[in-house]
Parts: sequence; structure tokens; C-alpha cells
Amino acid sequence: MNSNLRLGVLLTILISISAFSYFIFFRDTVSEQVAIENEIQTSTTISSTSTTLKTENTTSTSTSTSTSTTSTTTTTTTIPPNQTVIYATAQEINNSKKISYDYLKGGCKEDLIGDIEEEWVLPYELFIFNEEKINFSLKLDSSLSLNVECLGKLIPSILNDSRGWIKVTDKEFQLVDNSESEFEFIFASPEKTDELCFPLETNGIYSCRNEEQIVINYFRWINGAIDFGSDMETYRLYLINHEVGHILGWGHVGCPKEDALAPVMMQQSKSTMGCVPYGWPIYEIIEKEFGIDTYSLLPESEEDS
Repeated sequence: MNSNLRLGVLLTILISISAFSYFIFFRDTVSEQVAIENEIQTSTTISSTSTTLKTENTTSTSTSTSTSTTSTTTTTTTIPPNQTVIYATAQEINNSKKISYDYLKGGCKEDLIGDIEEEWVLPYELFIFNEEKINFSLKLDSSLSLNVECLGKLIPSILNDSRGWIKVTDKEFQLVDNSESEFEFIFASPEKTDELCFPLETNGIYSCRNEEQIVINYFRWINGAIDFGSDMETYRLYLINHEVGHILGWGHVGCPKEDALAPVMMQQSKSTMGCVPYGWPIYEIIEKEFGIDTYSLLPESEEDS
């Protein structure tokens, strides 16, 4: 074998070895690249599902609803996972005070005419018990400067509003005789409120739901609460809807996020904790209609609203 032939054979062998080595290296590189791409894709999927942003709109208030989650950190937060936060414009909040029976601002106040011998005043305009509806009764402390017939129209106009509890219960509320009612509204003086709410501690300034009785403290009905300022319409909406929420089985909650609408089941008479005072059960309606867990329950306190 001459030198040219030996050189050709050697060159062929070197080329074969180089090609084989390149094949092995390229295959491993591709495998690593695929693995890295899969890892990146998986990480992206996990990241995108750990923080979800969803917007829901309600036809009743035209407020935007977003659902977000918080990542696990060492920082303490009042926003639980999947907390729904609802915001509204000033105009939307102002529109929320408008109801069909427009006596919210006055609160059905009237001057007392003479002394009434009976301890309680009952309304005359009543409906017949209907098992397909939610039946409640009403009585008024005779020492209070309120019109019981006016209250008898105001309360169902709140509960049966398209922004009210009827959207959760799917049943209309109606005023009936106290012998047929499923629960009872009582408007009472601070002293009688403390008696009727016992063992709950209302301290002359809070209202309560005690068993099947909703006791509205006259002091609160007339004066409202600090965080509401002079907005008595929103406060009275809140007070009625909050206590009925307890009748329906809803417990107390906190403020989901600063500047969000305060949930109606928050103890807004005490503080809205940075939330905007609001009187309708919008969080509960969203939970019912869209299946969204709107907030986590807080432990019940001894006093109520």
C-alpha cells in the first residue's frame, strides 16, 4: 500500500469519527434543549395559574369585579387566596342609594302624636303567609319617633331590590302577621335593644340578630356610624341587609382590600377598615351566580352591628 492510499484511508477514518462524535453531541444538545424548553413551559404554566385575574360584571351596579391570589410570603396580609375584590365609582355608589320606596334618607321618621298605651306598634298592611316567599313581621317600640307603616314598605323594598337578598334567595320577602312570620324585625330604643339582644353585648349602641329576631337600635338608625359620615341612606341599607344576612346564615367577614367596596357582612358600624361603605350584598350575589368563593369567614363576635 503506497503512501497516498494509506493517507486516503486515514482521512476516511477521521471523517467517520468526527461525524459520529458530532451526532452524539448534537443529540445530547437537542435533548437538553427540549428538557429546558419543557421546564420553562411548566414553570410558565405554574406561574400563570398561581396568580389569576378575572373580571365579572353585574347588571345591577355595573361595578367591576376582579379575582386575584396572593403568593406565599412572610408578609402578613388580610387578603385570603382567591379573594374577590370589588370596586365602584363615586357615581355608582351614589346610584346604589336609589330604591323604589324612596324613604331611606328620612328613615321613616315622624313626630310622636300623643302617648300610646301599648308597648309596641304593629303595621296594618300585611300579606297572607305564603310558603313560596320569605315571611317576616315587624313591630316598633311605641316610644320611638318612627312610622311603622313606612318601615313596613321600606324594608321589603330593600330586600326585594334587584341588588338585594332576593338575588341570593330567589324568593320574595313579604310582611305578614307576627304569628306567621319566619323572622321578625324589631325597632327598639337602646335600652330595649340591650334587653332583647342579651346575651349579645350591644352596649346601647349596636343592633343585633338574636335567634329569629332582628333588633334595630334606634340610636343607630337615626345617627348612623362614623365611617359613613352623613350618608344615612347607605348606612340604613347596610343595617337592614347585614342583619338579614345573619338570618340567612351568613357570618362576619373583613375588608378584602383598601378602597374596595365593603362587604355587607362586614361589621361596618364599627369600622370599614379602609373599605368603602356599601349597603348591598354584592359579594354574596356574585358567589351565588358565578360560584366564586368571595371571602373567608371571620369568627363571630359577641356584639353585632
